[in-house]
Amino acid sequence: MAKNSCLSPRDSVARLERAVSTSDDEKQKTRLRAILAFKAGVKQKEVAKQFVIHRETLARWVTAYNEGGIEALKMSRGGRPEGNPKWDKKIFEALAKKIKKGGQYWSVPLMREWIQKRYRVEIPENTVWYRVRDLGFSHKSARPHPYLGDRKRQDAFKKGA
Repeated sequence: MAKNSCLSPRDSVARLERAVSTSDDEKQKTRLRAILAFKAGVKQKEVAKQFVIHRETLARWVTAYNEGGIEALKMSRGGRPEGNPKWDKKIFEALAKKIKKGGQYWSVPLMREWIQKRYRVEIPENTVWYRVRDLGFSHKSARPHPYLGDRKRQDAFKKGA
């Protein structure tokens, strides 16, 4: 840490300890404990060593605390702000019926295309694959056909040349 970080006298030790005990975010608890240790006079280097973090990380935590208080030390939940969309089960049940009828090979892109045409929704390939798998279908992929290969290279491979 290039410069010494100073804690703002924002919260009392008792308030910080109460925040540690009431938080349900384990990472926030760790950050608050580091702030408490720093506030108690433990040197930056020692706090970083105790919490197995880089001193620059501690500096970022101190800056975040100084600017936003206890709430600023909460861990970001990440992900998309809108969350994962909930897809109607009926879409996949109808797809399963269509697949069971047979008559054609169903790849994931074909399944997506069928869903898009019929239900006018764009569902990601991974979602289609997982949902169809959960319905009991298995994934089959193309395998190499050795009989189409080069005979000389096959013989050389068998001999270990």
